[in-house]
Amino acid sequence: MAAYEELSETQQFACRVIADHARATAFAIADGILPGNEGRNYVLRKIMRRAIYHGRKHLGQTEPFFYKVCDAVVEKMHGAFPELETQRDFIAKMVTLEEERFGTTMVVGLGKLNELGVTAATAKDDELFASIARLYDTFGTPRDLIRVFLEQQELAFEEDDFNERFDNALQELQKQSGIGKTERKSEVSPVYAEVLAKVGKNVFHGYETTEVADAKVVAILDGDTQRDSLSEGEQGSVALDNTPFYAESGGQVGDVGVMTDAGGSLRLAVTDTYSPVAGLIIHKVAVKRGAVKVGDTVSAFVDAAKRDAARRNHTATHLLHAALKEVLGSHVKQAGSVVAPNYLRFDFAHYQPMRADEIAEVEDLVNRYILQNEPVTTDLMKIEDAMRSGAVAMFGEKYGAEVRVLSVGNGEFSRELCGGTHVRATGDIGSFKILSDEAIASGVRRIRAITGFDAFHRFREDERLIDASLGVLKTQRDNLAHAIERLQDDLKKSRKEIDDLRLKIATGAGSNGDAGDESREVAGIKVLAKIVEDIDANGTRQLSDTLLARLKSGVVILGRRDEAKAGLIVRVSSDLTEKIKAGDIIREIAPVLGGKGGGKPDMAEGGGPDAAKLDDAVASAFEFIQAKLSS
Repeated sequence: MAAYEELSETQQFACRVIADHARATAFAIADGILPGNEGRNYVLRKIMRRAIYHGRKHLGQTEPFFYKVCDAVVEKMHGAFPELETQRDFIAKMVTLEEERFGTTMVVGLGKLNELGVTAATAKDDELFASIARLYDTFGTPRDLIRVFLEQQELAFEEDDFNERFDNALQELQKQSGIGKTERKSEVSPVYAEVLAKVGKNVFHGYETTEVADAKVVAILDGDTQRDSLSEGEQGSVALDNTPFYAESGGQVGDVGVMTDAGGSLRLAVTDTYSPVAGLIIHKVAVKRGAVKVGDTVSAFVDAAKRDAARRNHTATHLLHAALKEVLGSHVKQAGSVVAPNYLRFDFAHYQPMRADEIAEVEDLVNRYILQNEPVTTDLMKIEDAMRSGAVAMFGEKYGAEVRVLSVGNGEFSRELCGGTHVRATGDIGSFKILSDEAIASGVRRIRAITGFDAFHRFREDERLIDASLGVLKTQRDNLAHAIERLQDDLKKSRKEIDDLRLKIATGAGSNGDAGDESREVAGIKVLAKIVEDIDANGTRQLSDTLLARLKSGVVILGRRDEAKAGLIVRVSSDLTEKIKAGDIIREIAPVLGGKGGGKPDMAEGGGPDAAKLDDAVASAFEFIQAKLSS
């Protein structure tokens, strides 16, 4: 307490901010919220970065420290909140990563701030504040640091005026991006509630069968309009009193199939199935033959092959979830999924890319359970009993008083609340293969995988591609990686030789190599201006170095075309920067291209979209230099 009392008022305020934000951070991460760029994840990131900034700015913390404060929160409060202790290591890892990331973005942000200084003097106020708001929002560059930097660029603003303009620009930016907003789900049309009230709940038989022979058409919809019938060639939606079609839910896509009548005069193609309100199952249909009316009796047939494929992928998703927890840790939480007939996609909380050995271990674990042919069972339980049994519930899902609990084997490896359709035993899945692991947000990764015949087809396709590559490279299978690496090295070497030759041609090598041959004398100084072809931005900078060195004293202006744009670079030798500055030249000639530029007295860059006027832009440099030095 004594140490705290010795601090200044500003430092004490910083301590209170850090302590308060550390509590919020520890509890949020323990609940599965991770720093990110949208919604509550964005709020958490801002909370964390504000605390870290206060520690660095006011308390002199130059090394990561916030994770230690969060750990102190866990230490003091885990008795009342045991989930903090369970997630202690994960909290420390995520906070450390965010501290390191913030440190990196601060460095990048300062670099961007320096880039902004190149054009700040010529930018309109609205453009300037839009740019600095983006720096603050994207890179975390502190507001007060931005203001000090602008003052150094002789762009001073009154504090109140600066804050007002800054806040307006930030609000406009966030309004455009949607960051920080909680989006409302699109409203459900009231027609569905009307249909449900009129016909009652539909009965789903899809857990037991993929066919229902005597389903009655109880409602027909065309968009938001109820109709009595649909004719051949029309599309619409149909509700049945009994259906085997699974409505999209819990990540599993809706079933497809057909509906027919007893005589074969009617055929409806079912292209999707969904449930807009609880108790109502809607089938999207296209009338291929005949006409369908409310009150008709139809036979409903789910596409059994696609249903079976979806079932394989759905049970594999449960095995994947359990395997990820086993291999990566208990912090893994589902953040979304898609279960389709031809693939599965699983989003989960994790802080870094999976290593190759981790992916292999997850695949092995899932395939081991597949080979063991464990039974897959479903139990109807009260929600309280289900949670006490250790069943995993998905965050954001709505559950009723009674739920379906899916267990693999005895449930020790995998037990989850799930209303989807599944295989009878894990052996039905056949095989499991991960296709990719990628980041989709900060702390959230996405796995794509396939099972069954899709996995077999993938293995066969991989073999075909490998065999074709071996034939082209004329090598053996165990030498394929080395052969590709050698080919890449040769390609890099060839590209470098080509770039070197282009640079020699551009510098005039092959003649007498004297840059003065191409220069003109303007108001007593040498000016070399030219347009170069087939050289990238980095090559153009190297060329400007070479030409200026040959010129010894003078000005070099280079233009280049890059697809539909044009770029400019201006160099002024150090003995002439008191007379004429590169930044002044670039600000004069870049607008000819419809763009702008800026830089230091000895070097400046710019460009614009009007590449057709590149010759005019380069030529205008001579006029500007003549006028500048003659005045």
